[in-house]
Amino acid sequence: MNTRIFTVVLTIATSLLTIGYAWADADGMMKMCVTCHGEDGRGGESDTPIIAGIPDVILEDALYAYADGDRDCGVKPMMCKVSTRLTEEQVGELAARYAAMPFVPAGEEFDSVLAEKGKAIHDSDCAICHGADDPGDAQASILHGQRMEYLRSALQQYAAAKRKQLPAMEKKTSQLSGEDIEALINYYASYRER
Repeated sequence: MNTRIFTVVLTIATSLLTIGYAWADADGMMKMCVTCHGEDGRGGESDTPIIAGIPDVILEDALYAYADGDRDCGVKPMMCKVSTRLTEEQVGELAARYAAMPFVPAGEEFDSVLAEKGKAIHDSDCAICHGADDPGDAQASILHGQRMEYLRSALQQYAAAKRKQLPAMEKKTSQLSGEDIEALINYYASYRER
């Protein structure tokens, strides 16, 4: 074998082993997450959800949904790639770490008229499961204060039945118009910590 080819093969093998060892501990796993979600779990891009302070059971469910193909990773397939490499123990550990971080709302600009319409839709169709403006409510906390672009994408996927959901939720989301989605995301963006 050519010495140059041998060197390239050895370098690739060493890199793969290093990556494997990095995944063996929580700090190594976190390095993959930090790329998109940041050190504080708040991320930096508008279509990246805030995961800091989200209850661990919800984060675990999301990781399994990405790994199983029940959630579309869209133009950023990293979530699907990363989640398929995690063991059950690693999923639990990552979820617990992010759940322990403080949740800080995105604080984005919103349209107050649309937010009022969104509140009416939320109260009528969503509040039964997603509760009120209470950061202590696990289901509410995944919506209130979340990034608008992420919510827009998620709600569009739910409305088009491209994201796995409970039958009761699917019955509601399948009826959402584009206008309803905009109203809802403005309502959820209106949340500010009290």
